[in-house]
Amino acid sequence: MTTPVWRLLVRGIKSIFITPPVGTGGTVSARYCYSVYLRHLVMAAQHGIATEPRTVAELGPGDSLGIGLMSLLTGAEQYYALDAVRHASTETNLVIFDELAKLLTVRAAIPSGREYAEILPELDDYTFPTQILNETKLTQSLASDRLSRLRHALAGDLTTGPIRYIAPMGRMHEIPADSVDVILSQAVMEHVDQLEETYAECFRCLKPGGYMSHQIDLRCHDTASEWNGHWKYSNPIWRLMRGSHPWFINRQPCSTHIDLVKQSGFSLRAQITQHRNYGIPRKQLAKGFQALSESDLFTAGVLVLASKSA
Repeated sequence: MTTPVWRLLVRGIKSIFITPPVGTGGTVSARYCYSVYLRHLVMAAQHGIATEPRTVAELGPGDSLGIGLMSLLTGAEQYYALDAVRHASTETNLVIFDELAKLLTVRAAIPSGREYAEILPELDDYTFPTQILNETKLTQSLASDRLSRLRHALAGDLTTGPIRYIAPMGRMHEIPADSVDVILSQAVMEHVDQLEETYAECFRCLKPGGYMSHQIDLRCHDTASEWNGHWKYSNPIWRLMRGSHPWFINRQPCSTHIDLVKQSGFSLRAQITQHRNYGIPRKQLAKGFQALSESDLFTAGVLVLASKSA
């Protein structure tokens, strides 16, 4: 059930005076994190991108570092977690870590269907991707001494070592230039206010030949009764609805993300859009969104795969 607009306005105004609660949901489930990471890996492989990253950065990990932990459990040696607010706790991370290791040990299929119908992108095949994560690779990455080393690091302060938790996201400059193989995010880039700077930082951090994979949710995020109803509000009303919430949506359409990706210097490898043919009509758009293209108006999500030329 969609939250009434008046309640959103009240909540936004209250947030100016009262610190909003910490927590995002989603990534407290190991199966969710397992499904998301493997989907990004499979989509990259399908588009001819190397899938053996040594250094991985994730934007907006949320309530656990599970998606990034998947990268370490499948062979990566360094993981950077960058978030607007530090959400994840050590206790949650350790539980997720152990559950992910079990899922990988039995080569569990990628969770899909009714269990996680909302997770995108969709795949043609949800069996475990043995063509990417073969027995030799997993035997090495899941060796008991390696798991112990990673678990010990995860229980530490996460300021050094193979896992670094950096918040707020504005500290992305702490990652050395040309040092990251993969940057990924799941339903995060629609919350980033400084999009141009963030895409530019992604380009700076990536090694030549590295890539980024962002699944972007362009829907209203419970701010309207229509999935694209967030584009019907004027800027003053939207500012009141947002208040001081640090991870509200930025309302930028698909084309803005694609333009900024190219402007930052990336080569676009894939743009996989998800469309909805219903929602608010053009005549209900606020003044600032009247120029939306027909494609943008009905694009509810997009997976962006882009590489930094070698």
